[in-house]
Amino acid sequence: MQNKTVKQLKLIAKEKGLKGYSKLNKSQLIELLREPTMAENFLSELPPDIEIIQYKDHDKWLETRKLGIGGSDIAAILGQNSHKCSLEVWEDKINGSEFTGNRFTHFGHKLEPVVADEFSERFPEFLISELDRTLKVNHSLANIDRLLWHPSKGYGVLECKTTSTYNAKAWEGENVPQEYYCQVMHYLAVTGLQYAYIACLIGGNDFKEFYIARNERECDHILNSCEKFWNDYIASGLQPPPDGSDAYSEYQKKKAQTIDSKIEIEIEDSDFTNKYDELSLKIKELEKEQNIIKQKWIDEMIEKNANKAIIGNKKITLITQKRESIDKKKFKEEIPNANDYITISESKFFKLS
Repeated sequence: MQNKTVKQLKLIAKEKGLKGYSKLNKSQLIELLREPTMAENFLSELPPDIEIIQYKDHDKWLETRKLGIGGSDIAAILGQNSHKCSLEVWEDKINGSEFTGNRFTHFGHKLEPVVADEFSERFPEFLISELDRTLKVNHSLANIDRLLWHPSKGYGVLECKTTSTYNAKAWEGENVPQEYYCQVMHYLAVTGLQYAYIACLIGGNDFKEFYIARNERECDHILNSCEKFWNDYIASGLQPPPDGSDAYSEYQKKKAQTIDSKIEIEIEDSDFTNKYDELSLKIKELEKEQNIIKQKWIDEMIEKNANKAIIGNKKITLITQKRESIDKKKFKEEIPNANDYITISESKFFKLS
């Protein structure tokens, strides 16, 4: 340390996540750097069954992700992710992911320090540190955004999120999207910690934070689900079955775009055909019951000349909707080369009749 300049020592202090070093002289900086950091203390206290994996760069981190099920995977495995299904997790682990990021992940990563700094300003009683390590228990992985420390609460997890105003409803009240709840519970399961905070910047100017306490039963379920998924599908190479999620249906729609044939096949599956028909009948009966309740509410609104009604946690509003449309026939008659202004798009989907 003695042969390094003050500037170099301050850079080391910054990389270690230390605070209050900017006004220190050289001897004070050397003394500060001799002390173990918050992250170093945390890692030294971990039980031996938690493997600590260090990654030097992004490529190494991507390789590490193939070693197990991470926090961003667990909700998909449990059928709780609206954007990703268990089959996509399987493909990522078996073949590697082709996803290199988009504008949302790009700015989410850029704004992560901003969200962490805002949390630190609002909750000065917490110490916050980066933890550039992957923690691994069996086939469960945890890459946490920030490590927290509180004098009475001890260590915890901070997960930093950003979202647009279009998703604000998903963060109303005490609600957090289920996939993020699963993610932080996964981190608590791997690390053994007792609490986490999710901090979210909504629309660039609305900040919310949510406290998540460790649930032992859910943590056990998560770790067991990771092991089962890994052993049943990743280790065996067998493709996981449909999970009934909307994300799986979206995955099938993507695959439908690659079909370029007129081949007709016959699927022999009479048991499931009968089951499907039975369920369809039950759904129709339940939908009819639901519609009767809704119609009673609307009848009362009509009787009382109301355009809005509050029923418990639900609301009915009379909406006036206007729509403009183009008369294609007249457009083609009056506009030369009208077809030059018309575009036709094509998409494929599976229709069951």
